[in-house]
Amino acid sequence: LAAGDSTTALSLLAQDAVILESGGIETRNEYRSHHLPGDIGFARAIKSERGAKRVVVRGDVAWVTSTSTTSGDYRGRAVNSAGAELMVLTREGQQWQITAVHW
Repeated sequence: LAAGDSTTALSLLAQDAVILESGGIETRNEYRSHHLPGDIGFARAIKSERGAKRVVVRGDVAWVTSTSTTSGDYRGRAVNSAGAELMVLTREGQQWQITAVHW
């Protein structure tokens, strides 16, 4: 997202991925047309520091948890927040794809 590369970002998401963000649930296609452009703009404009990541793999399912702090100015508004993220991935053959994101 911070690189501004929507094609690569979308390629990491499974076709049936769900994204939980801003109090709602979006499909991959809904995310592409609604929140993705804003998320890219935000990630490019604001400095975010990732905390430690924890990765758990159970067969063909894995999940990653992390924390972050974000600060800066976005569209004339001061931002100073702490967050926690969860991503669930599934493996098809040798390929891992994100099937759920909660941030």
